[in-house]
Amino acid sequence: MASSSSIAALSFLGTVFIVRNVLKKQKHSSNDDAYNHSSSIPSPSQTLSLIQTRRSIFTKQFTGESVPRPIIDDMLEAARWAPNHHITEPWRFVVFESQEGRESVGKLLQQLYTSACTPAKFSQAKFDKKLRGAKMSSHLIAICVGTDTKNPFVEEVSTVAMAVQNMHLMATAHGVGAYWSSGGVHRVKKEGSSADDADVTNAALNLGVMNPKELTQFLGETLGNDEPFLCLGWMYIGDYHGSSDKEKKKWPTGRRGPIDDKVVWR
Repeated sequence: MASSSSIAALSFLGTVFIVRNVLKKQKHSSNDDAYNHSSSIPSPSQTLSLIQTRRSIFTKQFTGESVPRPIIDDMLEAARWAPNHHITEPWRFVVFESQEGRESVGKLLQQLYTSACTPAKFSQAKFDKKLRGAKMSSHLIAICVGTDTKNPFVEEVSTVAMAVQNMHLMATAHGVGAYWSSGGVHRVKKEGSSADDADVTNAALNLGVMNPKELTQFLGETLGNDEPFLCLGWMYIGDYHGSSDKEKKKWPTGRRGPIDDKVVWR
C-alpha cells in the first residue's frame, strides 16, 4: 500500500503537469491571437496606397445618387478611433441625410455668403453653387469641436482634424467621394469680441475665429444641448462612380512636392 507521502508527491506532480499544460495552451492561444491581430492589419504598402489615393472629390463630380447608410456608419466609426488627449473625444457631428436637411444647409450657406460679402462682390454663380452642391450631395456632415475642455483647444481641433482624415480614408476605401469645406463658417475675431458675441468659449476665440450666430443657432438647435462648440466646416459626401463602369471614370490622381523639401534631419 502506498504511503501517504508517496500519494502526496504524486498528487503534487499531477497538479504541476495540469498547470503546465494549461499555461502552455494559454501561451499558444495568446500567440494565435497576436498572429490573427497582426494578420488583420493592412500591410505598409496597402496603408500608404490608401493614403496616397485619398482625393478631395467635389460636388460637381458627384453623380447625385445616394451613398448607402452603412458606408456613412463606417466613416463615423473610423472617426471615433482618432487619437485624442485624455480621451476627451471632442468631435461633434451632425449628419444631414434627408433632402430637406441637405437643402436647409444649402440655404443657410447662401444666407451666410450673402451676409459676408458686399453687394459689389456678390456672385450669383457662387450663391447658386451653395444650394446646388448641397442637393448633389448624398450626405452633409457638420464638423464641430466641443469647446468646453481642459485640454489646450488647439489639441482638440487637431483631434477633430484627425477624425476627419479617418472619415476621408474610409470614404476612399469605399470608392465614395468626399471633401471638407470650411468656407463661410468662420469670421475673423473683431477687436473687443467676447464669448457672448460668438456663442463659443474664449478658448475658440483664442484661435482668432468664431462662427456666425446664424450657424451657431442652426446647429445648436439640431444638437439639442447647451454644450458650447465651434463648427470647423462641412464634409460633403457623394457617389462618384454611379452605375457607370468604374474603368470609364477614373479616380482622380494627385500631386505633392518631395517630402525632403519639408524635412530637416538632425
